[in-house]
Amino acid sequence: MKRRIFAYLHTHWDREWYRNKEDFNIRLLDVFDTVIDELVNNKAPFFYLDGQVIALLDYLKYRESKKDTVINLIKKNKLAIGPYFASIDSYLVNFCSMLKNLEIGINISKEFGQKDFIGYMADIFGISNSAFEALKIKEIDKAIIWRGVNPKSINNNCNFIKNNIETVWLAQGYFNDFFHTGNIEGIKNYIDKIAKYSENSILLPIGGDHLNILCDADKKIKQINKVLNDYEIILTSPFEYFKNNKFNFKKPPHEFLDNSNTYILPGVYSARIDQKILNNKVQTVLSRILEPINEFESGKYYKNIDNVYETLIKNYAHDGIYGCSTDEVHRTVEARFNKCLQASQSMIKNIIADYKKKNNITGKTEDKVEIFNLSNSKNCIFKIKTPYKIKNSQIISKEKGFPDDILFDINKVPVTEEITTIYTSLIQTDFIESFSKKTAKITLPKKETKITKNSIENKNIKLEVKQNNAEEIFITDKINKKKCILKLTDIKDNGDSYNYAPYGKKEILNIKNTKIIYDGIIESKLLIEYKNIKLYAKLNNKSEFISFEAVINNKKKNHKLQAVFISEKNIKNTVSDEAIGITERNIDCNYDMQDNMPAKRPFELKTNSYPMQSFVSANNLSVITKGLNEYEIYKNELRICLLRATGTISNPKNAARAIPAGPDLKCEDSQYINKIIISQFGLLFNNHIGVYNNIDLFNEIYLAADGVYTKDDNLKYTKTANYSYIYWISQNQKLSYNISKNKLVYRKMEKNYD
Repeated sequence: MKRRIFAYLHTHWDREWYRNKEDFNIRLLDVFDTVIDELVNNKAPFFYLDGQVIALLDYLKYRESKKDTVINLIKKNKLAIGPYFASIDSYLVNFCSMLKNLEIGINISKEFGQKDFIGYMADIFGISNSAFEALKIKEIDKAIIWRGVNPKSINNNCNFIKNNIETVWLAQGYFNDFFHTGNIEGIKNYIDKIAKYSENSILLPIGGDHLNILCDADKKIKQINKVLNDYEIILTSPFEYFKNNKFNFKKPPHEFLDNSNTYILPGVYSARIDQKILNNKVQTVLSRILEPINEFESGKYYKNIDNVYETLIKNYAHDGIYGCSTDEVHRTVEARFNKCLQASQSMIKNIIADYKKKNNITGKTEDKVEIFNLSNSKNCIFKIKTPYKIKNSQIISKEKGFPDDILFDINKVPVTEEITTIYTSLIQTDFIESFSKKTAKITLPKKETKITKNSIENKNIKLEVKQNNAEEIFITDKINKKKCILKLTDIKDNGDSYNYAPYGKKEILNIKNTKIIYDGIIESKLLIEYKNIKLYAKLNNKSEFISFEAVINNKKKNHKLQAVFISEKNIKNTVSDEAIGITERNIDCNYDMQDNMPAKRPFELKTNSYPMQSFVSANNLSVITKGLNEYEIYKNELRICLLRATGTISNPKNAARAIPAGPDLKCEDSQYINKIIISQFGLLFNNHIGVYNNIDLFNEIYLAADGVYTKDDNLKYTKTANYSYIYWISQNQKLSYNISKNKLVYRKMEKNYD
């Protein structure tokens, strides 16, 4: 008997990549006009639109008259859309964004009549466990994946179950244009390779990047079936494949990040690093501060917040967030990030202004402030902006501007004379419990930091630059007597936006000078100066971690700059966070890419670089970051990428990858010549369990409001009927939707998952 092949017609639609959105939109009109014509005239039974709805919305913006036809095709199961709003990324976006992507996509899809969904992740560069958790929460029970799978890890079977989700691995990927070119031999070879991992029937996508539907598909498939001896192709939908196949294997790996079979293009975790830093800032402000403060103190801005998410998720199509598009595209991406940040910050300021007005809070702070601690950690040191100086505070910066109380008074127009000095100050209070609101008394701080020209310390941790060793910084855990060394290194990179390709010897940067920036009653700051880099180290009275800010004035092309933390012993495993939960990785710490270059066709070199959301822990050292999403391991070194400058989308001579991953288009903006990049990270001596208590402190997940408070307000925020708080238990490396002492993620959902 011939083996059945369930084939589906599709296109993979990058909204913006090596061309801008408007260029691709024009192509989209021609492609989807043809798709509709083929489906309406029964020349093809079904078409799958890449698992996202944004391409359809882009099409209907210019083809409004086709909307009823589209709805009719969906109702007849001839066209499928969703569940994502835009094609998903799995490692660089937080869980709130991941769920919102699905929520928006599913709601729009249902409006068009779509009832069933597949978590379609055919082209993303590695797939985290979080992506499957998001599908499970949204009650999607099917998924299709490609990159990152080692066949051995799924028992050499395309069909398996991951997190109770029936999943199909596309053994040869989603890109198949042999049918368009009429290459019969290519078709046979392609199917044979898939058949190796398919027990019974085979799932076969027919299409590719921005590719038109195979016209007259029914007729062409009949002709092809005549020359296939071992197979029979049935043009249908992937939904039919799931209905007619069994899924038994239930022990796949935690994540799919193996490149032994397929490229995962890991250089994207450090490409366009300035936009990854900006993305982190937007996500933090939006999901960790704006959403909860709107829920508990306002409720005015749900629609506005959804609009911000829609704008943000447009950047999460993988070529955008990965940083592997043209300069023109990334200027649009950056503009969207800034738009989201401005909108989010404006809403937050309005909520605080409304709160103060509602409670008749006016005048200058005397000895109290209102603290909204939205974090998972107790805190007693807060940053606040005021148009005047606060008693017992430490001023850390100042600028000219209008006070918020004037800007958000709708009965007043700000005038030039009201521009004044705005002070950013640190204040110390009694400890404020996590996730609570309190009118807190400003206390006179007891100074607990010490600083010299070459050192900074408090009771927990100490940093010192020794005069006889001008390239290394020594950091000591004063409580447990542990030590590590920090140095900055630089190396040439002959790669591209997809793959890092080190070249030559790594340069250890020399320290030129050290200087006290300020010695405050709450916080102290030390400058460690290199050529073209200013590394600031900050420590406050209570901190368990040292906070670093690297201000990089880049003067070189094609290189990679890293902060290297040297542990006392080799690093054999790491724990890092993903969108929800953690990932534990076993490391071959003796592996060096340069020993294996160049990559042999058709493979991509293994790396010791991995993605993270906000922290990585190894050997009881934890590094926390703000948008620095890549770490690397070599022997006893934990390396954090601070900047990677590269000048092309895809270098055809990249020694780390044997076949181009995209066009060789030059991208001068991603070289960052004479551009300032500010990379922030912190170090503490603790494992991944202890790091959770410090991440929110590092990210300043709170709000502080000034004014004269005539009555005290003390409230522990509690769950409302509309909200569901998602916690995870990191110690057991298991996901949980129960209350835990560790990190909190929250998102307004359609259903509670306690």
